[in-house]
Amino acid sequence: MVQEIEILKIEVMPGWRKGTKIKFEGKGDEKPGYLPAEIPLVDALTGCSLPISILGGEKLTLSFENTVVYPGYVKVIEGQGMPTLKNDGKRGDLHVKFLVDFPKELSDEQRQEAFRILENCC
Repeated sequence: MVQEIEILKIEVMPGWRKGTKIKFEGKGDEKPGYLPAEIPLVDALTGCSLPISILGGEKLTLSFENTVVYPGYVKVIEGQGMPTLKNDGKRGDLHVKFLVDFPKELSDEQRQEAFRILENCC
């Protein structure tokens, strides 16, 4: 997973109320409440452990030992999402959406080997 820190500045306008929502076009996640996570193709097919940062800076390790992670696969982590508005101290669920990093090129030998291994799996 690639994490990037970006500082955004806003000018608070007179009359704004507590809880005013501000949208930064093109600066959010793909979908609210979803955390994108990149995973190499080999790990997606063979299993891996993936450390992620959750709210508050805590680290959490997701394990995929017997799971094939496909593009768009979503792992739901209960109680680790954004705080809910009406329930003090309770948090919603965190949805981790996986982006599988495919190789840009394969040699003829790699292509043949991949075909041999995968031709009867679906």
